[in-house]
Amino acid sequence: MGFAVFAAIFAFTFLLLMLVSLGVFIALGITLTKETGDTNQAGVGILGGVFAVAFYCIIGAIYELPLAVASFKLWKRRRHARVWGIIAAIVLLLLMPLGTAFGVYGLWFFFSPEGRKNLSGTEDLAV
Repeated sequence: MGFAVFAAIFAFTFLLLMLVSLGVFIALGITLTKETGDTNQAGVGILGGVFAVAFYCIIGAIYELPLAVASFKLWKRRRHARVWGIIAAIVLLLLMPLGTAFGVYGLWFFFSPEGRKNLSGTEDLAV
């Protein structure tokens, strides 16, 4: 559940940041066009907006994808859930302070004998 909550928070945050950055760059392009009278200046805003969207998509994929996959696999008790959980816990270690605490707890659980026992027998249930 914790990975799913973090994934939802990240998705919402990255979406908002991406939209705000896109709006800022579009406003920059419109302002430059009006001040100089040159319509080519709008390209600066469009190009900046494209780079901002690409940046947030890449960062979102780095932080969002492992958490979403780990939460799904752990919830459905699918194969490799423990591996994805470890990857997601490592990603969370970088996020101070709550992510670090949750990442340490996740690593502690996944490497503990109880975590190995509970998640070692998970097989794909889809037939």
